[in-house]
Amino acid sequence: ILATGGVEAQTSAYGYGSSPLILTQSELERRLNAGDLDAGRLRNVVLIQCVGSREAPRDYCSRVCCQTTLKHARRLQDLNPDLGIFVFYRDMMSYGFAEAHFTEARRRGVKFIAYTPEAKPRVAPADGRVTVEAHEPVLGREVTIAADLVVLATGVVPRLPAPLAEGFGA
Repeated sequence: ILATGGVEAQTSAYGYGSSPLILTQSELERRLNAGDLDAGRLRNVVLIQCVGSREAPRDYCSRVCCQTTLKHARRLQDLNPDLGIFVFYRDMMSYGFAEAHFTEARRRGVKFIAYTPEAKPRVAPADGRVTVEAHEPVLGREVTIAADLVVLATGVVPRLPAPLAEGFGA
């Protein structure tokens, strides 16, 4: 076994790269830490889980995205208690102590909306906002969310440094 570490997976899904309002989890983290995201001006944030993960060719769970989303939801709510937060998920993987964060997020009003690989959310940037549409299985109907920010949980891919790869003949 050769443990090489990992990096956030790249994506072009959900309009990533077409609008500055569509970020990855690490980009949101950097903006929050740098203080250059005014959460007080946001009305709705959508977080989408399992972007490019848990289906071919990257058919595994990275086991960190759900906890990171819960952390971001809490931090955004701390900065703006009136913020609407919507999490589109396949399965929320919050185990151990992280389960308390999931329970707290639900108690604080974070909306969790399940989706399947066959019926993923649809994201369309326009006019300084991003529209997210999806089937809401509990309501049994389509929902449309006008989001100020969409955050993508792209998962983790292995990082194999070139000198290490060469040393092992790869």
